[in-house]
Amino acid sequence: MSRRPAQEPAIDAESGDESHPAFGVAVVTRRSGGGRSLFQSDLLHNETVSLSVRQARRNRDLNHDWVHPGRELVEIEMSLAQWGSLVSSMGLGSGVPVTIRSTECNASLPEIPHQPRTAENLREVREVTDRMYARVKTATAALHAAIHNKKGVKATKEALNVLENAVARAGSDTQFTVDSLVEAGEQVVAQARADIEAHVLEFVRLTRDDPSIEAPPFGAPALPGPVPSPGAPTDA
Repeated sequence: MSRRPAQEPAIDAESGDESHPAFGVAVVTRRSGGGRSLFQSDLLHNETVSLSVRQARRNRDLNHDWVHPGRELVEIEMSLAQWGSLVSSMGLGSGVPVTIRSTECNASLPEIPHQPRTAENLREVREVTDRMYARVKTATAALHAAIHNKKGVKATKEALNVLENAVARAGSDTQFTVDSLVEAGEQVVAQARADIEAHVLEFVRLTRDDPSIEAPPFGAPALPGPVPSPGAPTDA
C-alpha cells in the first residue's frame, strides 16, 4: 500500500485559522420522539443515535488549540441496538447497518418506508412449506398409483424412494428458513430491549426516581421481610 502524500495546513492570513482536507470532527447526539424508520430495523424508533462528520478548522489562541466544526460531510442515524453493535464490534464482520440522513452532495435524503423484514422471512417460510407440501403430495400420489395399479415391486420401491427423498429434503429446507426467521426475531427482540432500557433510564434521569421494581442479583440472598413499626405487636 502506497503512502499518501503529506500536505501542510493552509493558514488564513486574516483570522489565522488553519484548514486541511483531512481536518474533521465527529459529533454524536441523542434524538428522541417521532417514531423513525431505520434501515434493517423492524421497529419504529423514538430513541436513536445520530453521528455527524463535519469538516473542521483549527485556531491557536491563548496557548490552546480551538477546533471549530464546518460543513457537514455525512450524517447517519442508528437505533440504540445498532449503536451498541457499532461500538462493540470494532473490526468484526462486514459492518453495522445505519441510515444515511445527509451527505455533502445531498443535505436531505428521503425517508425509508417502514417495511419490517420479518414479513419477508415469513413469506419465504410459506413459500418453502408450499413447495415441500407440493413435492410430498406428488410423491405420495405416485406411490399410491404404483400400489393400486400394481406396477410391480420395482416401480413401488422407486416411488417410495422419491417420497422419502421429498420428506428428507423438506426437513432440511424448512430448518434453514425457520432458523433465519428465528434469527430475525431475536434481532427484533434485541432492538426492542435496547429501546425499552433507554426509556427506563431516561425516566429515571428526568424524575430522579429509582425504578419501582428492581430484581435482586442472581444468587443474592432473599430480602428480609418488612420491619415492624415501633410499638407494633410481634409474634411470641
